[in-house]
Amino acid sequence: MRLYRWAMIAMVSGCILPVGAGAQQSAVGQQNAKTTPQQPATPAGDRIVVTGKPLPPKSEIKSLSRSITPYVTDGSLPRFNVSVCFASGGLPRRTLLSIGVRMAADAELAGLKLAGEGCKPNIYVLFVERAEEQVAKLAERKWWVFGDRSLSGIRDIVHERGPVRAWSNVEIRGADGQFIDTDGILKLPTATRIAPSIRRETLAAIVVIERSAVLGKTPNQIGDYVAMRALGGVRPPRNGSKETILALFDSRITETPAEMTAFDRGYLQGLYYTRNAEFAAVTQGRIARRILKEKDAELAQVSKQVSAP
Repeated sequence: MRLYRWAMIAMVSGCILPVGAGAQQSAVGQQNAKTTPQQPATPAGDRIVVTGKPLPPKSEIKSLSRSITPYVTDGSLPRFNVSVCFASGGLPRRTLLSIGVRMAADAELAGLKLAGEGCKPNIYVLFVERAEEQVAKLAERKWWVFGDRSLSGIRDIVHERGPVRAWSNVEIRGADGQFIDTDGILKLPTATRIAPSIRRETLAAIVVIERSAVLGKTPNQIGDYVAMRALGGVRPPRNGSKETILALFDSRITETPAEMTAFDRGYLQGLYYTRNAEFAAVTQGRIARRILKEKDAELAQVSKQVSAP
């Protein structure tokens, strides 16, 4: 797994992005994170009247969060345990920077640290023509950017429905971050019922989006969507849902969120709440509780705005 490292990311765009117009690249580090996703600017003196509806019952929240979460049989859910650095290509530079700043703010909201200027990307976002064709080309020419996936796993990504292809490369490590040694052995402490002996470390995430699909979408929407796919390692729910920004490119949803929802913020905050390795079921339970907390805070804010003189 470690053979590709960060050099792998920098080579992805050379395979599927044309040289010339539309292929600008931008890396976003700590210095660009200046916005807060859930608090858009409002002109002074304007009165806002916002309406909102409660999230579904807790059982439905758990069902929705589980439907987007990677399936694991043991150990922890995959996530980044290092500082994150974003790079992108395929749109005008100004647009890429706006998307990158939004993603950086989302990462900070989740509690992740941002790498500084000149950082090596571990999250790459590419905007291309004909996503399926381009990712198929990537699979043929640079198959190793898909990590240790099987051929069937790579085919699943290539033929994924819709205008987006996204995947994360994950490595198994010890609970304290121990590496597998040169003999292929991972030395672990004694297993307990309280915490897992292994954790899943996300090394890199890649998101490929068809350029035509972003027409009519704002940089904030795109940045929030990519943040969920890359930072959360999640997939859109099969049945669709207006409760999450993951509906952004779902043709079945006619009215998509303008930004991250309480569900999305709660999901990321719950996933990254602790740096300690823990069982996936424990994390999933906390994610549901955090979503409820975020929704309660959102409804309280709506009530405050409506009642303001």
